[in-house]
Amino acid sequence: MLAWALVGLALGVAAAVGLCAWWLRGRIAAHGAWWRHALAALVLVVLSWWLAWDWPWAVVLLSLGVTGWGLSRVLRLTRHMRQSLDEHAHARAEARRAKADSERDALTGVLNRGAWRARLERLAEDTQQDGRPLSVLFFDIDLFKLINDSLGHQVGDDCLKAVANTVAAELRGGDILGRLGGEEFAVALPGARRIHAIAVGERVRMAVQKHCQVVGEEVVELTVSVGAAEYLGPEESFDALMDRADRAMYTAKGSGRNMVVADAATPPGAH
Repeated sequence: MLAWALVGLALGVAAAVGLCAWWLRGRIAAHGAWWRHALAALVLVVLSWWLAWDWPWAVVLLSLGVTGWGLSRVLRLTRHMRQSLDEHAHARAEARRAKADSERDALTGVLNRGAWRARLERLAEDTQQDGRPLSVLFFDIDLFKLINDSLGHQVGDDCLKAVANTVAAELRGGDILGRLGGEEFAVALPGARRIHAIAVGERVRMAVQKHCQVVGEEVVELTVSVGAAEYLGPEESFDALMDRADRAMYTAKGSGRNMVVADAATPPGAH
């Protein structure tokens, strides 16, 4: 009975190795052909079964050997599977980091133009579903070319970073800040009507004026001109929305700079 019990154990372990090798065939491809494990298990199963009929006690050692081999194979395959899963998880994490890096402006760390536009479009879809409003702010640094030309590009870069950090600190968690290019930035404000966008724009303008007087060792006295526009709904294209905010910003610059100007249009029925 002991011999048959050992044979049964060997058969079970060998069969388990074969099934495990077949199931993990895709994950262990880099560590050896999966079919070799399955074929070896099948051969040992057949050999043990054949010997057990005539020499049950003689097969004890073979059964023990099959059991030991089978357990070592299962452990090895499990180790390979764990390694493969770790490598897959690491590759996915790297892909996520690469995607996040590709969406960020290298200098300021905020979203770049393409990523900000994509986020704006997703926000618009969400707000259409739940009926919430959506507004945007466009702003840029006043007289930035003069700063670059007189103090150098390094100071100009420091000014861009200082403004981005200052504005980010004034926004709510769901607001989305992006750099559109040069000294121009944009903010998407989910849930904000035109009047609320004006208030956020004023807060941003005052924060920059207060906290960006000195950048590094240079006195720069930065200010920003801000344009605001409320999304009119599905009938308005995103290019039209951004154009209205952009024109409002240039109206602010042309009216003396360091101010907020809002486009007059509002969605039908908005209060």
